Amino acid sequence: MHRRSGRALPGAYASQSSAASCDAPASLDGVQASRWITTPRFRPYLDAAGGDHERAVALYVWNAHLSAAMFETLHHVEVLMRNAIDARFTPVDAAAAPCDTWLEDPAILNDAARRRVRETIGRIAREHKTPTRGRVVAGLSFGFWRALFDKRYTGLWVSHLHHAFPGGSGDRSEVARLMSNLVPFRNRLAHHETIIGRPIVRHREEMLQLAGLVDPAARDWIESISRVDAVLGDRPSGSG
Repeated sequence: MHRRSGRALPGAYASQSSAASCDAPASLDGVQASRWITTPRFRPYLDAAGGDHERAVALYVWNAHLSAAMFETLHHVEVLMRNAIDARFTPVDAAAAPCDTWLEDPAILNDAARRRVRETIGRIAREHKTPTRGRVVAGLSFGFWRALFDKRYTGLWVSHLHHAFPGGSGDRSEVARLMSNLVPFRNRLAHHETIIGRPIVRHREEMLQLAGLVDPAARDWIESISRVDAVLGDRPSGSG
């Protein structure tokens, strides 16, 4: 059983962490890699593997495993954070129409933010679902939440948002910095880009720091179920 920070991982997570070995022989040849992955996208893996094709394939597979583990951790942090923010605007009624909430209030959000809200409402409606506060909060992008910590929202930070981060210093820029650092990395994950050269430990710590600002107990829980360390330990040999 894999262990992390002295704690045993739940069975479901422990069994997933090394379900497939990244050191397995290549299952696709050079022509297939060029056709299925494309030569430019496969090149970073070949370079990291010193030109060894089988190691490059193993590294490509490992990159996908690591991306999934990182996105899983970010998933928990993002859900925690957006719900903590939304909870500051009472009364909280997940079934409420967005027009009756802070999400469409021009006294709270600027035009750009409310445009993102309307776009999210439109997407929900196109899925033949009723747009509700809960669905809109869940559907808004990470970029929407990050923008709430721009300087233009300093007043909102003072009146509402700082209460969502009781574990922090009370400085808006603390949250803004962590979220801004995560935006480009989150985009890499979402677009299935290589992350083998990224500072994974630092990015994971930024995610956990953000969770800790909301609730230290939430940080501990997210850290305890994270598969990142286990996947990092499975990096294919001879690949940097």
